[in-house]
Amino acid sequence: MTSFSSIKKLSIFSIFLVFILYTWDIGNLDAIRQGTEGFYLQIAKEMFNAGSILTPLYNGENHWSKPPLQFWMANIFYFIGGGPSILLSRLSIVLFSLATLILTSQIVSKLLSKSFLLIFVFLSATFGMFKYSRIFMMEMPLTMLTTLGALYFYLYLNDKKYSLHLASLFIGLSILVKGPVSIVMAVGGIGLFLVLEWYMFGFNSKDLKKALICFFYSLAIASIWFIICTLKYGHEFIDYFFLRENLGKFASKSYPIRHVFQGLIIFALPWSLYLPISISQIKDHWIKVKNDKFLLFSNCCFFVFFTLWLIPSQRSHHYAMPSIIFFLISNFILLNNYQLSQKREKMMKLANIVISILMALTGILLSSLLVFNEVNQSASLTIKVLTTVALLFVGAFLFIKSKKQVSKYFIALFIIGNLWNIFIPSFILPYMPDRVIKTIGSAQVSASVRKPYFIEEALERKINWIGSHSIRQYILENNHYYIMHEATYRSNKLEDLTNVVTTWKVWRRGVKAKAGVNALLNKNIEELKDTVYLLENKPLR
Repeated sequence: MTSFSSIKKLSIFSIFLVFILYTWDIGNLDAIRQGTEGFYLQIAKEMFNAGSILTPLYNGENHWSKPPLQFWMANIFYFIGGGPSILLSRLSIVLFSLATLILTSQIVSKLLSKSFLLIFVFLSATFGMFKYSRIFMMEMPLTMLTTLGALYFYLYLNDKKYSLHLASLFIGLSILVKGPVSIVMAVGGIGLFLVLEWYMFGFNSKDLKKALICFFYSLAIASIWFIICTLKYGHEFIDYFFLRENLGKFASKSYPIRHVFQGLIIFALPWSLYLPISISQIKDHWIKVKNDKFLLFSNCCFFVFFTLWLIPSQRSHHYAMPSIIFFLISNFILLNNYQLSQKREKMMKLANIVISILMALTGILLSSLLVFNEVNQSASLTIKVLTTVALLFVGAFLFIKSKKQVSKYFIALFIIGNLWNIFIPSFILPYMPDRVIKTIGSAQVSASVRKPYFIEEALERKINWIGSHSIRQYILENNHYYIMHEATYRSNKLEDLTNVVTTWKVWRRGVKAKAGVNALLNKNIEELKDTVYLLENKPLR
């Protein structure tokens, strides 16, 4: 039997391992990122450089698309580290994610009387946690603050009076990440739980009083920034934040609801493959499940945190992230706190085999990338590919053979970490290759791209940003280098105004999985790339 001291040491090791995996090469400008990350990085950078504590800035103008908590986090690191950088920005998210994951795991561990180690590694070893803990996006602050606020409120319901302050603090801070939707999430999840609890166990006026106290306490914490901005900027702030940005989500281009469901399954991998077993557990243990208040609470929070993001028109995969922790907690409870029947044991073995097969198939699929000579082919890359493929096959074998759940969680953590940090980055095409940076030198540069942040970081200086409506006029009035994608170059018919100095390839953003698979099958990986142009003015005749 494993001693308490050994488990504690292993828990500390797991925290250290997750920290290493989440921070690996995060300072790389070309690391895996989401397309809008440059937007948030730019705001944080401008706020720090302008000394603007209250107001987010973008291109020198007030920009209230989001409250400032995430940017404050980065600015603290900038102050300590000597100025803005992509490393410090992402490090702020990594450390935030790690700290809140530890807190969440501790709470769930006490409520379920399960090992902290088991829960912490289970939550950490998912695609969603790897993706959003390593980039400067708001998904992790929104997800973890709202989740912790709800969990501490549950403790408050169970007469842990100190938890009121922590619940209100975390919910209040979550509002300063995303806005009013955060308190709607928290209050919605808590409210649904209380309604069902009253229906099943009888009305409790104390619980209602606690919910109202927490609601107004959270609102008071968050309102300070909103009140100050309203007093300082008046209707400009109200119209921008509440009308344009928040209500505007309902008038934007509509995307299919399935995107959010796909996001949930993808970001919860590999544990989302256990979902059929979890659902069947409800049927087997209905009486126990019905009386399990924490499971009911977790399911209520998941339901509200998830379905709320189906309402706006602008749906995306990442809208599933706020609900991911409660989704995982509910599945963990059903798999670990209720005995598995022989039938469910067989289903679990089958799910483990499926996960192992997926690991092996991933190794086979990814090794096929070596046939494309244009993808940064080298001896180093070949070694990385072969090593990753070997790890995937060994991991697949050990995943089936391992008897302990925690061992399976560690295997998944290590495999995902290897794929995310070493294998995939080997195939990333730099947005600004070294040869282009050398060509530009100290010359003036202008760019017509959506987010110039990564160009500025690569060149280590400010560049001019050209609006899409004024490109031709801008080129006529200036004599710079110009950076833009092929589509912009073609649509503005710039052949008569500019010479092409050089071109390079980058991976296209927003490529569908089907398109990627087809490109591999057709051995035509070029269709997954965009061409970027470096242009200069044509000499005057």
